[in-house]
Amino acid sequence: MPPCPKCEYQETIHCGVVKTCLDCFRRDSKKLRSLHCYEYGWPELGFKLARRGTCTTLLDTKLPDEVVNKAHNLLANSAFGNYSLINNNCEHFATFCEIDVRASEQTTFVSDCEQKIREAKEWTMKLLQRN
Repeated sequence: MPPCPKCEYQETIHCGVVKTCLDCFRRDSKKLRSLHCYEYGWPELGFKLARRGTCTTLLDTKLPDEVVNKAHNLLANSAFGNYSLINNNCEHFATFCEIDVRASEQTTFVSDCEQKIREAKEWTMKLLQRN
């Protein structure tokens, strides 16, 4: 596939968090996906009742230009670390640019499960050591 004429993004070359035009960001094969508003500062009850991945209780404090400048600086200096689907993905990047916290509502469930598995493994090992 040739590079995008707007942003020069080429799917076969880039991986991780990259700068693209909006059309490349939305592209899924030959169709464009719709965009959804992600809202900050929701009350706890509203957050629990909302569809996952649409909002957070974390507060945003930056102006849009500040968020974009932070994203540009992080990308230009390769300052966000290696991409990881669970621990350092595009949602972590966007949230960090907005509120200086690496957070991903999408991966919270997986991270919580990993933690519970580790705790169960530790508990099992302690139990086996007693016997």
